[in-house]
Amino acid sequence: MKITPEVLEKQWSSINYKDGGFLQVDVSHSLEWHVGYLSISQRTLLLVSDSEIEQIDSSKSMSVSRRRRETDNRWTLSFELLRNEQQGVFAILCCDIIEHSRLATNDIEALKLVIKRYKQWSKLLETQRSGLMSEQSRKGLVGELLFLENRLALSDVPLATIQGWAGADNADQDFVYPEGWFEVKSIGLSVTSVTISSLEQLDCDDVGTLVIQRIEIVSPEKSDAFSLNDVVYRIYSALTDEPDALDLFRTKLSSYGYIDLYEYSEQKYYHAETVSYCVDHSFPRLTSKGIPRQIVSANYELSLPALAEWRKD
Repeated sequence: MKITPEVLEKQWSSINYKDGGFLQVDVSHSLEWHVGYLSISQRTLLLVSDSEIEQIDSSKSMSVSRRRRETDNRWTLSFELLRNEQQGVFAILCCDIIEHSRLATNDIEALKLVIKRYKQWSKLLETQRSGLMSEQSRKGLVGELLFLENRLALSDVPLATIQGWAGADNADQDFVYPEGWFEVKSIGLSVTSVTISSLEQLDCDDVGTLVIQRIEIVSPEKSDAFSLNDVVYRIYSALTDEPDALDLFRTKLSSYGYIDLYEYSEQKYYHAETVSYCVDHSFPRLTSKGIPRQIVSANYELSLPALAEWRKD
């Protein structure tokens, strides 16, 4: 039986938190799982293990505690939600931790997976209270991943290709390679302009490329439709024999707030085309050198039809 957020929500709702107590989660797993309340109205996920559990730091969103029961000497680890406004994402988190560690063959292996996954979620919830990337962020990431996937297909050095994904490291441009830099923008099929969100994005002395990815949200039934997870999994597969590149790719993905969740498989996209523009000294752009020093930041829109002379074949 696959555990879903809806299943856990029903179990929490069936418990009178004033009375306390826990209900065991019906799941085939090497660990024993329960949901309930440790304190008044604070939802909690509890696991029970025969193996000793290491001490784990709490976060702003969750209080984490371990103890050894006197009754049977088994260990427990509890994840108590501290922010009631995050109840929805907490249910998703709990399901994900349970399912992520389900395939482990023993307690020790399962506990390692649980702790690693919790740390990923803890980092994510520090920056995104909803726990999920916004639709705009997802679409932007899809565009960058499609560009990266294409580069990997043409590259003999996968690690260097992943290292060039500079936007994941908060660089001004999304990709930087020996032949130049690339700024990737994802827009809809009928959109006629693109937003440049800072003075730095196109501010580089070297010649670069503005890459426009035309991506549309579509129904799952559409031919060639794909999800964010689909693209991620394809890149995982391409890097199977390149462990260093694969590890770096996963690290860079996490910097965008991405972790492998079922929700990222539900929304489908269609990639219509990729159009590139040469950003040279004549390209129309705002830079810090070309505006009054009193202006320290700006975002602006470029008309795509007006960029015809800079379009690459």
